[in-house]
Amino acid sequence: MKIKFLDGIRGIAAFCVMMGHARALLWEGYQNYLAHPETYSTWTKAMMYFFSFFRFGHEFVLLFFVLSGFVIHLSYANKFIENKDSPIKAGKFYIRRIKRIYPPFIIAMLLTALLDNLGRYYKLPIYTGHTNYLILTNTVPLNKTSFSTFLGNLFFLYPQYVPMFGTNGPSWSLKLEWWFYIFYPLFLLFSRKHIFYSTGAVAILFMLSVSGCIPEALLTDIFGGMLSWWLGVLMAEVVTGRIKIALPYFAACSFVLFLICIKASHPAVQDLRTAAFFTAILSLLIWYTNKGRSLYAIELLKPIGDFSYTLYIVHFPILVFISGWVLKQNNGMLPSDFTFLLVGVLIATTVAYILHFITEIPFIGKKRTMVQHNM
Repeated sequence: MKIKFLDGIRGIAAFCVMMGHARALLWEGYQNYLAHPETYSTWTKAMMYFFSFFRFGHEFVLLFFVLSGFVIHLSYANKFIENKDSPIKAGKFYIRRIKRIYPPFIIAMLLTALLDNLGRYYKLPIYTGHTNYLILTNTVPLNKTSFSTFLGNLFFLYPQYVPMFGTNGPSWSLKLEWWFYIFYPLFLLFSRKHIFYSTGAVAILFMLSVSGCIPEALLTDIFGGMLSWWLGVLMAEVVTGRIKIALPYFAACSFVLFLICIKASHPAVQDLRTAAFFTAILSLLIWYTNKGRSLYAIELLKPIGDFSYTLYIVHFPILVFISGWVLKQNNGMLPSDFTFLLVGVLIATTVAYILHFITEIPFIGKKRTMVQHNM
């Protein structure tokens, strides 16, 4: 089964995450705007309000999670429709995930090490941790790029056992994604005949995580996020007919979950709320296309979706370096216009596009279907 518009959705998500980070790193920020709004032209104010949409970068990461769960499980759900005793080839699954995850991730860490060390060498302010902007201090991790840290990140043990590698903060979600893959075949064993057993287990682990009953911090992190990813698994079950419910009703159930969690204060429950919202939207879009209709405008964004993983994992250290350079050239101040934001986005996108010919295409092929990749 190939759902064409999902490639475009993934491209939109990656682009929105990047834009949110560019907004934080290469513009002076809304609070600083309030200190001198009279200096903004009508056009610059319009740009400011337009770019304010991209402040929801974290939320779009949850869209990645839902898409990932859906894409990963869709092929298995189809196999179980044909044969409930279809074998689960965990080894083959892990090899495919390694080929998908590691090449861009390793290149991203090497690029991070290069840019971070250059930034420190030239004493760019953002790498010293001393800037005029609190958001930069909170957004940019100033961690080591040592070999031991590299190895710990290679096994996705950050930040519980080793620091995150350098300034590539967005890799937090990649760590979770990897561990979801590690545990997924185990849950899949209980899903041949019915998904509810595995869903119950994931939900229980989520509640234990949120309530602080899991003593191991890494497992708390993993199972606090896995239920959000699992909503995509459930959506795949509905799409294939393994769960006998119409997509609009499943969307309604997802929206009810969103409403239940709407006042949540726990970060994991807030993420579940966001994932439920996106699950509802995606379910309705799939139902719409199943009626023979097309989402052509979204499908046109497939080229961005094709290198969205590389874009996601390399854009941040590039934008951090550019931000450091801008701060040094501008006496520690970020600009009030959006020129450097647009330049930073263009550079990061270009670099990611070039790198994906090295990090993605040789390992998963140029002609891919939506069930073959994610992120």
